[in-house]
Amino acid sequence: MCQDIKTTLYHGTISEINKVDVSLGRDRKDFGKGFYIALTKSQAIGMMHKKFREMVRRSRSKRSEDFVENLYEIRLNESILKDIKIKVFVSADMEWLDFVLMCREQGGTPHDYDLVIGPTADDDTAFCLRAYHEGLYGKIGSIEAKEILLKNLETENLGIQYFIGKQDVADKIIESIAKIDWR
Repeated sequence: MCQDIKTTLYHGTISEINKVDVSLGRDRKDFGKGFYIALTKSQAIGMMHKKFREMVRRSRSKRSEDFVENLYEIRLNESILKDIKIKVFVSADMEWLDFVLMCREQGGTPHDYDLVIGPTADDDTAFCLRAYHEGLYGKIGSIEAKEILLKNLETENLGIQYFIGKQDVADKIIESIAKIDWR
């Protein structure tokens, strides 16, 4: 499995990063609270632009010129992979959905994996999850409701993300962080 794991990844943000701090991650995300890395530059750039737009919209006292978009190339230490607990979701299937629902509902990092790899829930996820939790797809927790939720998430369009939720793992596995040009 380790040979399929990519060791050059990307992170787009409006923050300056010298060292990864997993505690700064937002709560109730796909794989828990932590640090997310994209498989491709284009996916990371998309996330960077999304964060930029979100901050500009939320900041009343700042202008868009006050924020800077940054793209980072993250290199993982391949030798560490054999020593950590890894969960890989090959596709956005029912197992993946149950895991995402658990992480988003419970908050924090409600699992013991060191590295989680799998599809990224897209921008419509919050809307679809709200509809699911309101029972619009059927009885919450039922296979039928989850199948409708999976279909509505348009999982074939999702990118791949890597998640690190433990600081000690981040400190060991992240070999280098370098700001790169995204334009």
